[in-house]
Amino acid sequence: MHLFRLDASIFPSVSSSAEIADRAETEWATAHPGGVVNRRHLGTDPLPADAWVQATVGSATPEPERTPAQIEALALAARLSGELESADAVILAVPMYNYGVSQHFKTWVDLVIAGAGPTNPVLKGTPTALVTTAGGGYGPGTPARAGTTPLPTWSGSSATSGRPTSP
Repeated sequence: MHLFRLDASIFPSVSSSAEIADRAETEWATAHPGGVVNRRHLGTDPLPADAWVQATVGSATPEPERTPAQIEALALAARLSGELESADAVILAVPMYNYGVSQHFKTWVDLVIAGAGPTNPVLKGTPTALVTTAGGGYGPGTPARAGTTPLPTWSGSSATSGRPTSP
């Protein structure tokens, strides 16, 4: 069994989304002893901001006419979509900043779509947890906010979001 985990916090050392994802990963590992976890952290290992442009333009460019940047971006897009397609389960820890997800998460999504193809629902049928948190304090006594957040249309799934609670 393979779990793919994506973290997108720009504040990894104090990330509530990572804390919740850690709990989900622990539950998965307990249920799948010997399972393999493949991790990608967009906050500590960001993707090139223009890679999505190079990949999308490159995919529409005849192969012999592609630039080196387009070839490199398409290879990256194929690797990223392959990470999802090879997973048996997925955890996406994606905090919200100013009422939206970060640019580096959007770049990742665009690259996955470019690598998989716009009509390939790469997460369809794959158990997926989307952990979203909104900024602000999450200390003891902070009112909890939780809801259902739809994943992008390429997934066909939804998941629950909210703040971490005491075990």
